[in-house]
Amino acid sequence: MKKIITLLLSIVTVLVACFAFSGCKNKESKIKVVPVSLSSEEYAFAIKKGDTELKNSVNTFLKEKKADIDAIFAKYTAENVNLNDSSKFGDETIKTEPSGADNELVVATNLEFAPFEYMIGNKIAGIDMEIAKLLAAYLNKTLVVVNMQFEAVVTSVSTVETYDIGMAGLTITETRKAEVDFSDAYFGATQMLVVKENDTTFDGLTTKEQIKEKLASLSGNAAKCGGQKGTTSQFYIEGSEDFGFNGFKNLEFSGYAGASQAVADMLNGNLAFVVVDKETANALVASYNA
Repeated sequence: MKKIITLLLSIVTVLVACFAFSGCKNKESKIKVVPVSLSSEEYAFAIKKGDTELKNSVNTFLKEKKADIDAIFAKYTAENVNLNDSSKFGDETIKTEPSGADNELVVATNLEFAPFEYMIGNKIAGIDMEIAKLLAAYLNKTLVVVNMQFEAVVTSVSTVETYDIGMAGLTITETRKAEVDFSDAYFGATQMLVVKENDTTFDGLTTKEQIKEKLASLSGNAAKCGGQKGTTSQFYIEGSEDFGFNGFKNLEFSGYAGASQAVADMLNGNLAFVVVDKETANALVASYNA
C-alpha cells in the first residue's frame, strides 16, 4: 500500500511540474520541417480566359505595388510570428456573398492554406487575401471572397461568370492554363516534408536527391503520407506529367481539406509524414510548437 501511495505521489509531482513549466511538453505533439527543398514552382493568380483587361491590370498592379506586396510577405513570414494573432491579422469586414454588382472584385479561394489564405475565427487572413484587398482598392472595387474546395478554384473562375479571379496559392501549370489565364508570377514556392519532432528518418539528408532516394525506400507505415488534396503536394507523391513529378509507387498518399488536418492525423499516428509548401510548413511548425 505504501508503494502505491508513493507511486501516486510521484505521478502527481510530475504532472504538477509539467503544468508549471512549459519545457515539459510532449515531443509527440511537436513537429519539424525537413530543411530540403523538393521542387520549384511559381504561384500566380487565375483569371477568366480572355479577360485581357483584368489580366493587364493585375500585372500592372503587381509591378506598381511590389513594395507593398513585399511588406505583406514580410509580415506573414517574420520569424516566430503568431499567425493567429487576431490583433495583427485578419479582416472580419470582407464580404463573402457576391451581389452581382459590377463594382465587386470576386475572388475564389480556399481558406485552408495558411499563411496564404486562412481564417482566424470569423476573420479572413493571409498573404493572398491582403494582396486581394490591395488589388480591390487599386481597381476601385469592393472585395468579395468566396471560400470553396481547392480543386474547385480554377474550375469556378473558368466556368462561373460571377468569379473574377482565383487567389489560392495556385501553381502555374499547362493543364490549368488550358482553363484560365494566369497573371505574372508573384511567388516562387517549393515542397517540403513535415515530420514529428522526434522522427529521425530524414536526418542527415541534405539534397532533394537524397530525400527522393529515402522516400523510394520506405514501406509499411513509414510509407504513409498526406497533404492537402488537389495540390502540388499530392502530385509530388503520386506523380504528374503536368508538374514534372515521377511520383513514388511505394508511397500511400491520403488527401485532406487542408495541411493542418494532415498534420493532426500524423500526430495521431496515421501518417509518417506530410508534404506541404515551405511557407505553410513553417506556419504549421510555429502553430503546433507554440
